[in-house]
Order: sequence, then C-alpha cells, then structure tokens
Amino acid sequence: MKPKELLLNHLNMKNLILMLSLLVLFSCKKTEKAAEIRVNQLGYYPNAAKKAIIANTKGTKFEICTLDKKSLFTGDLSESKDWSVSGEKLKLADFTVFTEPGTYLLLVDDAPESCAFTIKENLYQTAFKAALKNYYYIRASKNLDEKYAGKWNRKMGHPDTLCYFHPSANRGEGQMSSPGGWYDAGDCNKYIVNAGVTVGTLLNFFEMYPDFVTDEYSNIPESGNGLSDLLDEVKYELDWVLTMQAPDGSSHFKLSSKGFTGFIMPEDDTTSRFVVGKSTASTLNFSAMTAQASRLYKDYHPEFAQKCLKASEKAWNWAFANPNIVFKNPSDIVTGEYGDSTFTEEFWWAAAELYLATSKPGYLEYLTTNEPYVELSIGESWRKFIGNLGSFSLLLNENKVPAELIENIKSNLLSLANQLIIKMNMIPYHIAIDEFVWGSNSDIQNSAIVFAYAYKISNDKQYLDAIVETMDYIFGKNATGFSFMTGFGSKTPMNIHNRPSAADGIDEPVPGFIAGGPNNNREDDISKSEWGVEYPIKFPAKSYVDLQGSYASNETCINWNAPAVFVLGFLEANADKLK
Repeated sequence: MKPKELLLNHLNMKNLILMLSLLVLFSCKKTEKAAEIRVNQLGYYPNAAKKAIIANTKGTKFEICTLDKKSLFTGDLSESKDWSVSGEKLKLADFTVFTEPGTYLLLVDDAPESCAFTIKENLYQTAFKAALKNYYYIRASKNLDEKYAGKWNRKMGHPDTLCYFHPSANRGEGQMSSPGGWYDAGDCNKYIVNAGVTVGTLLNFFEMYPDFVTDEYSNIPESGNGLSDLLDEVKYELDWVLTMQAPDGSSHFKLSSKGFTGFIMPEDDTTSRFVVGKSTASTLNFSAMTAQASRLYKDYHPEFAQKCLKASEKAWNWAFANPNIVFKNPSDIVTGEYGDSTFTEEFWWAAAELYLATSKPGYLEYLTTNEPYVELSIGESWRKFIGNLGSFSLLLNENKVPAELIENIKSNLLSLANQLIIKMNMIPYHIAIDEFVWGSNSDIQNSAIVFAYAYKISNDKQYLDAIVETMDYIFGKNATGFSFMTGFGSKTPMNIHNRPSAADGIDEPVPGFIAGGPNNNREDDISKSEWGVEYPIKFPAKSYVDLQGSYASNETCINWNAPAVFVLGFLEANADKLK
C-alpha cells in the first residue's frame, strides 16, 4: 500500500489526465458524425446469433477478416434506422452464418476497424467467474489476502463489532455487533433491501443449476469446505443479514455511517457506524431471503437453515402486523434511502418462499388470493423486480404448487416475454429497454432473466437468442461503445465510482464489476461538482461517462452484478442449445 501522500498524488494526477482528455473530447466539433462499429468485445458463440451495429455509416457492405486483414466473409448491411434515443443512424451487420472459431475484425469502408473479437465455445466462462468472484472483493470485516485477492489485496475494513443504535432503530441507547456482509455499492454501507434482490437472484441461479458452481470454483477462503462457492459467498452476506433482526422480529433497514465518506480505503474509515431504522420493506426482504436460504442450505447446513427459517417466520409475522411502515432517512442520515411505500412485491416474494419452505396453508392462501407477480420495471430493481423472484422460485418448484397458480404465472411470464421480444425487434440495438435511468444495465440484464425463465418453461429458442443479443449490448454493442464489465473488453470502465477502487493506487479496477450504465437523469450533475465537466453526449442511450465522480452512470452495485452472474451462467449452462 502506498503512503497516503503518494496515493493522493496518484489520484490527483489520474483524475487530472482524465479531465483533460474529456475537455479535449468536448472541444472537438465535428461537422459530420463519424462512423463507428459496435461489436460484442468478448465475442460470440459459434452457433449463436452474431450481430454488430454500425453507426452513421454510408457503407452498404461489411467484411469479417483475420487480424492481418484477410477477408473471410462479406455481407450486406441492413437499411439505416434512426434511433432518437442515441441520435444515430444505425445499420445492422449480421454474420450469424459465419461459425469458424477464431479471432477476427469487422471492417466497413468508412469506419475504423472494430476491436478484435473471438468466436469460441465457453465464451462467458471467465466473465461469469469474475462476476461471481467480485462479491469476495467487496466483503466487509475481512482481510482480503493476496492468495485470494491478488494485487487487490487489502486490510480488513469496518469490523462492525461496535455499531450504535440510531434513534430511528427504536432500540434505545446501546450498541450491537453486526460484522460481515458486502459493501453495497460505491460506498461502504450495508443495506437489507438491496441485499434482498441480490441474494434472491443468486440463489435462484443456484436452485436452477445447483452443480454449476462447484467447491473450489472461486478461490475464496471457504473453497475446499465441500460446499458450492456460490453458497459460501451468499452465506457471508446472510450471516450479516441475520444480525439485523430486532427482538420483535422486524429487520433494521441499514448499517451505515451518517454520511458518505471520502474516497479512502475501508481500513482508513474510522467514522462511527449506526444501525438505522426498520420498515415493512426491509423486514419482508429479510423474511424472503432467509426463507429461501432455509430451503437451499438445509442439506448442507441444517442448523443454519433452521435458524434462517425461524427468523423468517418471525419477520413475516411482524410485517403482517405492520404492513405500512415506510422508511425515510432521519434528518442526520444522508446515505442510501432505497425509498418504497408499496409492498405488494415484497409480500408476494416472502409468501412464496415461506410456502415453499413450510407448506403451510396460510402462505398458500396469500398466493392464491393475490395476482401472480410478473413484471419488468424500469429502475429500482430492488423495489420492483423482487416480486418476480417469488414467481421464479414457484416455477422452479412447480410440483409443490397448485397447477392453476403455476399456469397463471407461466401465462403472465410468457406474455411479458413476448412483449419484450416485440420491443427488441423495434430497437436497432436489439434490446428490450429504451428508457435509461440509474442502473440501466441492471434493467437490461433483468430482461434477460425474464427471457431465461420463458425459455425454461417453453423451450422456445427465440428467448435464448434474445438473451444472447441482450448480453451483446452489455459487452459493447451499445451506443457508448463501452463493454460495461470491468476487465472484459477492449474499452471498459477504468474509473468506476467505488471507494476502494479509487483509493487502492492500482490503475485498473477489480475485474467483474458491472457499471451502472447510461442514465438520462444524470443525478450527479458533474458539471457543478468538483469535476467541473459535462457529460460528453446527452442523448439518453449515451448518457454515460467513465468518471469516478459520475455516481449516476459509473457506480457499481451488488444488485447490478447479480443479474450478470445469473445470465452469464445461464448462457454457459445452455450453450449446447444455441446450435
């Protein structure tokens, strides 16, 4: 670790260089938009769809070439389509029929050559492993040893053995121990609500493919203990989650400092940490997570599973008796609020998990007297997408669920998936989202999860193809030209809004982070911040900047990585069906 003064100099110089490069970019006036090629920078499966987008080209043909420019395939570009969301004229290059494994370039006469990309089997194996291993790097209360963390090793941050009760916790004066868990996002705080959608998504993947992530898969301290490394990693979060239950059964909302700290290493943050609030939302997320865990860990950790189930039912009972407790930040707390005032989705998810865990008729009655939840919301996946998690768990256990309920869920799911397919076919980049808000990359990946379940229940290959093209977007076939996963692609985020990444003195961030992505709302307003620069382009699909200060577009978050784990794993598990 560098001395503090050297570290600050490193950061200041790094930021100065970045700001100067941005200023040069902004000052360049072009009378005509240059043509650009957007490909999946990782590449393509041999027998899957292979498509690229060429922006603002006057060309009519494209070529697939070797790295030394030997032409192997020539194709026609599609007719041009305007996309107002990106301000571009776009043509499609479809080379699906070209299946030869290798490393290639795509060429168009009036555009710079594409980045090199591969055609190969097991395309996403390494990216999947990085997306999952990423959770290890954001562990709180833990030394990250070089054996597991490589050059990103660091000292333990936030032991959280002495956390004070904030008055909003309704616990009086005092303190408690609440160690472990994952840092939520670019900050170093921990939130029950966002843990919910993250844990639920990861455990859904495990339940779908329990043998995919083996023991010793991720090179984490628990590797070799006889348990899937995915379950080991999620248990690290759940062990913290269980500490957040109050004696009355409710769950506190978050463990947080009063404000966001500066960009320092976790071990250098000595500010006081507080147990803050309680709400219906946090308690139902707690109940759903722990009920789901009680099912999936019972064959491996029966005592842990029983502890989870007991805590889950106690939380449900509190939430059922207190169905409208809304959390708002107290006046002296300014960290993440994760606001929510309606809890239909949370009740549905918790009831589904508790029914599957207990078979008790009361939980089934709740499910059969309410409309099955299947929806793809834009933004706030931690508030809206969680209802889907309950429906997904029911689908994975349909033999335990009344047939009518299962058929209603399937009908709603396929209806949603078909609506998304129609929208994909209308959007030149072939994604199902054309509204870009905070965490847009999460929304886009969540649409792929909907397609994954649609494929699972129908075996209709159009949904599998839709997943492939959705992930093309994440890895570079998008209006920004970025591959949004750190460490993967030829143009990938280097200046993510993440405190350890900014302060560790290492140029490249930990691999496997998903950046938030284009955000038309641009809440960070970086032009008025210490950075003093504008977003380079303000079209919604281009409202992204690789800048540490851009928390609205370049932050990292646990619930943006979870769908990456799910979708990349799903594609790898189903690669043989892409033919």
